Amino acid sequence: MIGASYYDEQRGTQVERCTDSGCGQNVGYLTPGDYVAYADVDFGATPPTSVTTRLASGSTASGTLQYRLDSPTGPLVATVSAASTGGWQTWTSRTATASGATGVHRLYLVATGGTGGDLANVNWFQFAR
Repeated sequence: MIGASYYDEQRGTQVERCTDSGCGQNVGYLTPGDYVAYADVDFGATPPTSVTTRLASGSTASGTLQYRLDSPTGPLVATVSAASTGGWQTWTSRTATASGATGVHRLYLVATGGTGGDLANVNWFQFAR
């Protein structure tokens, strides 16, 4: 499990206090084009088949959170819906199919789509086989 606020690079995001269980801070204010990045994520020799993302959204815009390797426009390994959960601190876990990630990479979580405005807050994510 990777805590979203433990990124080492970001564009356009902020951290804020989080009300989810066990959460101190979440990454917030993700709007289309924003991203956070994580160095040295080791996927191992067998690619994960899913990713679970813990997120909250009060947005009326539809968008996605994309997981990409090595750059914000790098190979796409998973896409998660950023549709509203009913509030900016109303947390849910969404699981999506993942594919194509092996070895060690810089992992980018990129906000896409929507019609402007914030899409989601993210507490954590976890890849699984």
